[in-house]
Amino acid sequence: MKKHFEDLSIIRQHFIRYLEDYDLKHLTHIPMGFKNHIFWNCAHALVTQQLLIYHLSGNNLLIDNDWVFRFKKGTFGEQNINENDVTKLTELLSETVSQTRIDYFAERFSNYQTYQTSFGIRLKTVEDAIRFNNIHEGLHIGYIMSMKKHFD
Repeated sequence: MKKHFEDLSIIRQHFIRYLEDYDLKHLTHIPMGFKNHIFWNCAHALVTQQLLIYHLSGNNLLIDNDWVFRFKKGTFGEQNINENDVTKLTELLSETVSQTRIDYFAERFSNYQTYQTSFGIRLKTVEDAIRFNNIHEGLHIGYIMSMKKHFD
């Protein structure tokens, strides 16, 4: 699993780079043909990771419930976002990778509840969730790469 956490760290560095490279106007712009913006994709990836790994293992999330409410599956990029949100998201994207790694190797996810993703993939273990999460976050990196073409 060490490799999967290394991959997640790399994915998260891409999210962080986008948050640092673009101003609030660009981060919250919804290009034509999209339902969300760059900030939403970054926050949604964070929220989904927390739900797939912590929630489905019966553990407390490392993020506030407000993040879940605002950026869970089915939400859209219509929230009011400010610079403090960008700063906080940048911190959470980094901190949650480290803490999840620590919690995984401390075996805090042993009570995993099976979950069927909307992709049709059944997650039976936390290892399944960690692997799937990287796929999910990679998908959202792809959305961001497509969105940023509207800025260049």
